[in-house]
Amino acid sequence: MAALTSLSQLSSGNPVYESYYRQVDPGNTGRVGPTEAALFLKKSGLPDVTLGKIWDLADPDGKGYLDKQGFHVALRLVACAQSGQEVSLSSLNLTIPPPKFKDSSSPSLSSTASASGDLHWAVRHEEKSKFDGIFESLAPVNGLLSGEKVKPVLINSKLPLDILGKVWDLSDIDKDGHLDRDEFAVAMHLVYRALEKEPVPALLPSALIPLSKRKKSLGSVAGSMPGLPASPPPPKDSLRSTPSHGSMNSLNSTGSLSPKHSLKSGQHSLNWVVPVSDRGRYDDIFLKTDADLDGFVSGNEVKDIFMHSGLSQNALAHIWALADTRQIGKLTREQFALAMYLIQQKVSKGVDPPQALTADMIPPSERGTPVPDSSSSVGSGEFTGIKELDDISQEIAQLQREKYTLEQDIRDTEEAIRHKSAEVQEMQNDLDRETASLQELEAQKQDAQDRLEEMDQQKHKLEDMLNEVQIKCQEESQMISTLQSQIHCQETDLQSQEEELSRAKADLGRLQQEENQLEQSLTAGKIQLETIIKSLKATQDEINQARSKLSQIQDSQQEVSKSIEQYNSTLNGTHGGSMTNLADMSEGFSSRENGGFPAMVRVAQVRTSSTKGPLCLLPDEVMWTDMDVNCN
Repeated sequence: MAALTSLSQLSSGNPVYESYYRQVDPGNTGRVGPTEAALFLKKSGLPDVTLGKIWDLADPDGKGYLDKQGFHVALRLVACAQSGQEVSLSSLNLTIPPPKFKDSSSPSLSSTASASGDLHWAVRHEEKSKFDGIFESLAPVNGLLSGEKVKPVLINSKLPLDILGKVWDLSDIDKDGHLDRDEFAVAMHLVYRALEKEPVPALLPSALIPLSKRKKSLGSVAGSMPGLPASPPPPKDSLRSTPSHGSMNSLNSTGSLSPKHSLKSGQHSLNWVVPVSDRGRYDDIFLKTDADLDGFVSGNEVKDIFMHSGLSQNALAHIWALADTRQIGKLTREQFALAMYLIQQKVSKGVDPPQALTADMIPPSERGTPVPDSSSSVGSGEFTGIKELDDISQEIAQLQREKYTLEQDIRDTEEAIRHKSAEVQEMQNDLDRETASLQELEAQKQDAQDRLEEMDQQKHKLEDMLNEVQIKCQEESQMISTLQSQIHCQETDLQSQEEELSRAKADLGRLQQEENQLEQSLTAGKIQLETIIKSLKATQDEINQARSKLSQIQDSQQEVSKSIEQYNSTLNGTHGGSMTNLADMSEGFSSRENGGFPAMVRVAQVRTSSTKGPLCLLPDEVMWTDMDVNCN
């Protein structure tokens, strides 16, 4: 959402936003480092937590710095927080007044309009890059150059010393006896304009005042006006250690440098292989990596940064060895920039790092003091040729060195005081944060205590429920045991019944087999019985026939017996003892017996000597004679 919002929408057309941005980015580089942004945003009086949230929203990609768009987003979010609105990207479109910062003037529209012509810095960007290269080659200390380090460069321009002294006065805007990066650019710009035959102004034009110095410009201009106190800086005295007439004569005798070639030889020896455009980025990384702020980074601190390049450990070790020129196991800011440059060359262009550093790779702070060319040496020898003047110059130089040492001690002490004050403030902030954290923890503790009591109550309830459940579990266990016993008994009974069933099935099989056998026997018996019945019927029929015949025979026998008795009676009456022919006696019988048909008739002849009756005769006493009888 912030990326879709234009700068005019973020600032609502109010030039105050642009004014704030120029305060943190006077060089208009298009990027604001975390340190500058933090120092400026803390003037809003917002808590650190809110400022941290604002930074995260303004830098969503985690670049580690804010561009112009991101800084305007941060200003807009600060205004939202100061107006009581929610700190979120959705609040960017709200209509709210501009943010307010302590010790940061918000110029009115009229003053901004009147000074609009002076807002642009007269030093062009390409000139600034060239001047920054010279500035870095002079090995600044804490971002400052002393008069002793600037003196050879200024003298090399062949300008008169009074003009150089005026250039120093104008460029040292804050009158601290040192030149920072922007002040040095102003000095070099004035030198080049003087070589172009432009007069050095009595007062520094507002167009030449760096954006970072414009708030202090009134004091610096007043200090340079006649009648107002202004302490001359050490470089001015050192530059004017020789009378101006002698120095002017000496410089004029050697000739002046042309505008196009005045600093060519000096600049040629001061070039550094690390591009100026990359140094700011490397410096930001160095500041974020140097956690203890000792001006050095160790191998452990830059390990992740180096390994992120994807180079092998051998290549990174070689680059580290090249950058660590003093072999102390740590890298300074310039050495770190050189190492990052060598890594970038290898990653982006495939250029291998050299076996040893070339002259243009050596960090500027580790090089010797630039040596003026032959013409400068001649001029310097001429304006120090008089012994008395040399003694005075040496005495003044000694006093200036002592003064510089004392001022350096004062600055170090003030810097230490500022550090201590910052530490105290940071500790106070930490104390405030810890107090807030403690209060929050106490509130959390109370909440935890309440939750603990609630959980204790729940615990008691759960314990009661657990006891009930355990009792039910015991009852269920007993019931399960009883059921298991019953199941066991039933299984035993079932097994016995199965065995009995098996035996019954075996008996049934045997009985069925016997039944089959009996059925077969019964079938055979039935068949045999039928045969017997048939035989019995036949036999019965035969018996009936035989009985019928027997009855007939018996009847016939009775007849015969009667006949025999008659014969015996007859025989007994005769007493002849001889056999009597009984043919005529049996004639009627035979006729009845045979039904009138001829039949064989057995005629009994009884011995006459037998004294027995005819029915008591023995078989051997009767002689039977078969006779054919016609029965009519």
